[in-house]
Amino acid sequence: MNRFSVEAKVGFFVIIAILTLSYMSIKVGKSKINYDKGYEIFALFDSASGLSFEAPVEIAGVEIGRVSKISLENGRALISMIIDSSIQLNRDSEGFIRSKGILGDKYIEIVPGKTSAPLIQTGERISYTSPTTNMDSLMNTIGSISVDIKKMTGALSEFIAKEDGDAPLKSIINNLDEMLKTLNDAVQKNNDDITKIIGNIAGFSGRLKEIGDENSNNINLTVTNLKNASDQLKDILLSVNDITKKINEGQGTIGRLINDDETIIKLNDALVLLKEITEKINNGTGTIGKLINDDTIVANVTSATESLKDISAKINNGDGSIGKLVNDDETVDNINNALSGINEFIQKQNKFRTYLDYWGEYRFNGNEAKSYLNIKIQPKEDKFYILGLVSDPAGKETTKDTYTTIDGVSSVEHKIEIDKDEFKISAQIAKRYYDFCLRGGLFESTGGLGVDYYLFNDKLSLSLEAFDFDPDRRAHLKFKANFTPYNHIYLSSGFDNFISDDGKESFFLGGGLSFSEEDIKSLIFSIPLPKN
Repeated sequence: MNRFSVEAKVGFFVIIAILTLSYMSIKVGKSKINYDKGYEIFALFDSASGLSFEAPVEIAGVEIGRVSKISLENGRALISMIIDSSIQLNRDSEGFIRSKGILGDKYIEIVPGKTSAPLIQTGERISYTSPTTNMDSLMNTIGSISVDIKKMTGALSEFIAKEDGDAPLKSIINNLDEMLKTLNDAVQKNNDDITKIIGNIAGFSGRLKEIGDENSNNINLTVTNLKNASDQLKDILLSVNDITKKINEGQGTIGRLINDDETIIKLNDALVLLKEITEKINNGTGTIGKLINDDTIVANVTSATESLKDISAKINNGDGSIGKLVNDDETVDNINNALSGINEFIQKQNKFRTYLDYWGEYRFNGNEAKSYLNIKIQPKEDKFYILGLVSDPAGKETTKDTYTTIDGVSSVEHKIEIDKDEFKISAQIAKRYYDFCLRGGLFESTGGLGVDYYLFNDKLSLSLEAFDFDPDRRAHLKFKANFTPYNHIYLSSGFDNFISDDGKESFFLGGGLSFSEEDIKSLIFSIPLPKN
């Protein structure tokens, strides 16, 4: 017993067919190239007959785009194409309208140009185009040819059908027979000469072949040069086409001169003004006109010219101070030596720089403020000296030893005295090696060493100083970082005396000002002076 009826089987088959067609249509729809992100180019054809909207654009049979618009421009067809963004076309590419078979649909074929040519950008046009042969024009041409053949055969038939029509034909045949006989006799009589001529031709062709074989490389090179010259000429014509296009669009000086009426008006005004100036000069008006037309002025100018001529002659002869200066080698050498010495002195002075720094630090351990005033003298780019005063609220410590002897027993009493009113002195010499700098000398009235490291074009510096090497206590070590956010202003932070054994270590924050001698001069001269 059948489980399904015939109607059920037919319905099931129809459903399977519908699903299959739906799947195929979806796959075909997905396989279509997406040109939403492509770029638009144009091509101008004499005729776009048969070419439709969304017609394919192909290269070597592979679809790269679609026709997006067909419009009319000056009696010619302007075709707009959307090209896949992954395809790059050269500006010397060629466009053709082809058809798929004799009666197939029309499409546009692009023949790529040279890879060395510039690429076509969005909105530009393909320079070289050629339409396909229209079937209507082809059929019209074939029809015209058939009409002409029909007329010719008709005229020949009428001519032969006449009563005396065969007489001219017989005469023509007789003449041809006599001509062939005469030609045969001539060949027979000159058989030897003809054989020699054929031999000479064979020898000449053989020699020509040998020359071609011997100079095949030169011939290939010549052909290659001709091809390169043709390609260069094509590029030149393409460039000329671009230039004429820009001129027609009014771009550049020549384009504005040709297309901009305002530019032409200004040029005409300038020419009119120039004409008026020349008329005034010719009439003797103005300084130049008087100079040209006034005989007295001309005579004075001539006299001045003669005087200059006499002076130049004396100079050439070595007369006078200027003549000796020009012609005497010893005088010139002395002046050159003096100028060289002055130049060296000026260069040294230009390299000699002086800076004035002042900054303060707030120490969180003890809530104290510490001030510094330094003069930095820099005779070279990589060498400088520092002279400074330090105002330290902790004061300067001095140890006083008192020796006593009681009952033959000696003892020493160490007493530390602090002078808070005394300034400390810094006097250092520094040498810089690329981004590192070494310093040595007096650090706050004690001997010490320091090292600096510069970052970010000297905007940030990291410093470590060690001084006050007292054998009774640990050395004074100080680490700080200076940051210069603006010219003449910098911020400072760090940790002072961080290995102290008597509780004097402290974190600090501070800031300061730095001025060069040029800055100080500018500030001084910019101060307004009181008026009487």
